[in-house]
Amino acid sequence: MVSKRQKDIVLSLMKSKDPVTSEWMAKELGVSDRTIRTEIKELQSQSALLGIVIESFRGKGYLLKVKDFATFEKEFTLNEKDSVDDTQSNLYEHQNRVIYILRRLLLGKDLVKLESLEESLFVSKPKLQNDLKMVREILESYHLKLVSTPHYGMHVEGDEYMKRICLSNYILSRNRNLNIDSKSLQLLDKNLFEKIREIIIKKVNKYEFEISDITLENLATHIAIGCKRIDEGFVIENFEHDVIGKYPFESIIANEIVKEVEEFTGKIFPEAEINYIIVHLLGTKLIHKNVLNESSENDNLRTIINCMLEKLKTNFNWDFYGDSEFIQAMIMHIGPAMNRLRYSMSIRNPLLDDIKRKYPSAFQGAAIASRCIEHYLGVEVGEHEIAYIALHIGVALERIKAIQIKTKRVIVVCNSGVGSAKLLYYRLKNEFKDEIDIVATTSYYQLNEYDLSSIDFIISTIPLKEDIGVPVQVVHTFLGGEDIVSIQEKLRSVKGSEERRYLDESRVFIHKNFDDKESVIRFMCEELHKQKLVSKDYVNSVFEREEIAATSFGNFVAIPHPFEPETEKTFWTVCTLKKPIEWAGKNMVQFICLLNIGKNPKEDLEGMYRRLIALVENRTMVQKILRSESAEDIVRLVNGCK
Repeated sequence: MVSKRQKDIVLSLMKSKDPVTSEWMAKELGVSDRTIRTEIKELQSQSALLGIVIESFRGKGYLLKVKDFATFEKEFTLNEKDSVDDTQSNLYEHQNRVIYILRRLLLGKDLVKLESLEESLFVSKPKLQNDLKMVREILESYHLKLVSTPHYGMHVEGDEYMKRICLSNYILSRNRNLNIDSKSLQLLDKNLFEKIREIIIKKVNKYEFEISDITLENLATHIAIGCKRIDEGFVIENFEHDVIGKYPFESIIANEIVKEVEEFTGKIFPEAEINYIIVHLLGTKLIHKNVLNESSENDNLRTIINCMLEKLKTNFNWDFYGDSEFIQAMIMHIGPAMNRLRYSMSIRNPLLDDIKRKYPSAFQGAAIASRCIEHYLGVEVGEHEIAYIALHIGVALERIKAIQIKTKRVIVVCNSGVGSAKLLYYRLKNEFKDEIDIVATTSYYQLNEYDLSSIDFIISTIPLKEDIGVPVQVVHTFLGGEDIVSIQEKLRSVKGSEERRYLDESRVFIHKNFDDKESVIRFMCEELHKQKLVSKDYVNSVFEREEIAATSFGNFVAIPHPFEPETEKTFWTVCTLKKPIEWAGKNMVQFICLLNIGKNPKEDLEGMYRRLIALVENRTMVQKILRSESAEDIVRLVNGCK
């Protein structure tokens, strides 16, 4: 039987094509080097039965090879039963214990005793106290309070509306597989949920408005939570906002939904509960295009959108003023987003981490643009809402990129006959789609019949002896991975862009001792100030950006940066630590790259971000950087990573 920890070790090894050290895996999994080595010895002893081989390389680490894929898949693929049975091992993780405690506190009718949590979680009192500290912080962000009564236990005090928001944001969206053994704590009645979902779909079709699948699930979930809470005697009272009179259209839909839910459940929904559903409709419904110009609210929306367009143009030189598709999409998104913010319905974005990692420039643009909403509402826009805005910016940037990309005119030379020539033709069309325009497919002896003056380069299965005045890329008839990479490089070289160096030895600091991210950021900013590259207040801008959304990206890397561009040029500052520090939640960081964005908006930031992401996601490269003993070595590694 393979333990969860052993599965985690195998998963860690699977991520890398190069050997991984026990030290690295120990940091990833939060255990000692010795534990990793012991577990690997156990895995090696069972390797024949598991379909794997784990090779040891002195000074380099361990390398996984799969010998029998059927056996390997059977032993290491988690199925649905595994995820249920493995609940207890999941609870060893701090974040999951916090969610479990929140669930017990917010859903249970009785007081929760400390001893009961210790028994359920199998953790020591100090660990549990640390978990409860985070629970208190989460509850306080929703204006809720954890109250302890000696000898009786703990309960949550505060507004029922905020309890509902906390329930959905910190339990449903984060972890649907973490089960609670008591039937009284089951969150949703499946039949009720499906019925509510069916009712909502009927109303969506009747009133002809669109909502996404995720939005539909969220709305059904909120109403299902409402049914459970009403049934247990926890009802929203004294709803502060007069939404029925203010939003008649949403009121009609909410009342119709409630009427059918009441008929199905036999429960009576008070007016405040109907208001609760109206508020959620306001935060989820997409605005019809034909009503965009009908209300003063949309005048405010346009003011906010114009503010955003100006910030994106000033800070990034992204001119979206003429992009009607982007403006339309933003108007339709920002309206519901503002309603969510007004009524404290901060939603969770399941794509947040991917957006931050894959589209950092769009996320940074969204963070700056979101200030326009904050100034108007006086409410902070969280990173999950920022990520949704970043998606729209990312789409607009892709449109610009598509317009700017000039298709390269190519002739394919193949001497292997019509069949193989056609095969190569279709492989190239499939791999490079809109990047190349294949003008002709010909044999070598017929090439002199073509006018090459308008051809960007030739793809040939044979070397061409004489210089024909056009770049030639030689490939195999059956196009391989190396051939594809070579053609990609050829496409870039035709453009003729020059690579920039973003790191200098004077801005590299190795093996430093810091206990928290604040100390690291302050140190790096002070060093830049000494070099007269930034102002004394620069650090405040970096902290301001960090407050909006943590800049840790996994792989033990963090990329802090100022809220708005300040330096004359774009450059990187690097610091490695002797030991990892906690950056945000359970994200540990040991390699920090302070990104200093230049004030000149015409710089090729997209190219710079591509290089940075290539570095962040290259696990082997990060390991080499952390082991480097000199600034010179790190500069060579970083500037060479593309």
